[in-house]
Amino acid sequence: MAAVMLAACAPLALVVPVTPLLSIALASRGDDESTSRQIAELERRRDWPGLAALAGERLRKEHGDPNWRLILGYAQMRRGDFSGAEASFAQAVERRPEDIDAWNLLGESRRLAGRPGEAIATLEHAITVSPGSAATRFLLGEACRDAGRAQQAISSYRESVRLEPDFAQGWFGLGVALLRAGPKQELPGIIERLQALDPALASKLAGLQSGNR
Repeated sequence: MAAVMLAACAPLALVVPVTPLLSIALASRGDDESTSRQIAELERRRDWPGLAALAGERLRKEHGDPNWRLILGYAQMRRGDFSGAEASFAQAVERRPEDIDAWNLLGESRRLAGRPGEAIATLEHAITVSPGSAATRFLLGEACRDAGRAQQAISSYRESVRLEPDFAQGWFGLGVALLRAGPKQELPGIIERLQALDPALASKLAGLQSGNR
């Protein structure tokens, strides 16, 4: 599953740890093994200016390459430049409309820019590109949550964990959504599931549950 799961800016003082699953996709987009390692190392160090500089340099040599557009957009988004990231991702999907990573990131950049309605439309289109992407369903859940569409968010998170049963952030998102809109009787099972997948997220969800009683 190659996509990015970014920090959620949500009520309840919820901050989901950034889990850069896109690092796998980023590394795979290098022109050779050395470049792939360089991308992965910059991502690991969270050196977003360095990653943006690398992508910009390669784009000057390889005009319009959608891989480097994607990498540039990712670095821009992690720096908080959502408009720049959106432009980069839009160019990437225009050149490679089957690229689910680019669609996911385009949707997420729009959500983080405070436009969840546009993010929902983008991610619903992404589902037609790759119906089996658990990451797309998760990001759609995030966008629906931000837009106040509680039941659609729950449905999207459910689908993300149906597609990828070991997807810890999907379970966490589902748990938080259920805390807000029920049914809450599912929460103990979700926390138990998370305990096996990501104890930190399990503890965070349990804490939110306690504070919500």
